[in-house]
Amino acid sequence: MGLASTGCSGDRNLLVPVVDTVFRYEQPFSGLERFRAFVADFSVPEAGTLHITVDWTSPADDIDLVLSNPACDAIALAAGLCKVFAREQSNLKPAQLTLPTTATGYRLFVVNRGPSDESGTIVVTVTRSRLDL
Repeated sequence: MGLASTGCSGDRNLLVPVVDTVFRYEQPFSGLERFRAFVADFSVPEAGTLHITVDWTSPADDIDLVLSNPACDAIALAAGLCKVFAREQSNLKPAQLTLPTTATGYRLFVVNRGPSDESGTIVVTVTRSRLDL
């Protein structure tokens, strides 16, 4: 009879998943000239949901993101020869990408379309959801 009240506080819903951050990478950039790219390489240690946020100084500038494999360089990217996993080409600030991932390496191109030089920060996280039973 006492089983119903044992360990049940009634404060949380057991069906709502808990989100754990299993990886975090942060990289500042500065002096990024118009029509130039900043390149950031990182390796994700385990599967989950990859979240990339790039924020910069001026809302008047257009920053685009291209996420590729680490073997891609700027010349191959411009020639369309890279494996591209995701792109963000809107004028929204901050620029964001979210996609499922496995344990793998990535290369992120932060491209300044201008009109001015830019500085900012790249924040990459990988999260996993689980039930906290």
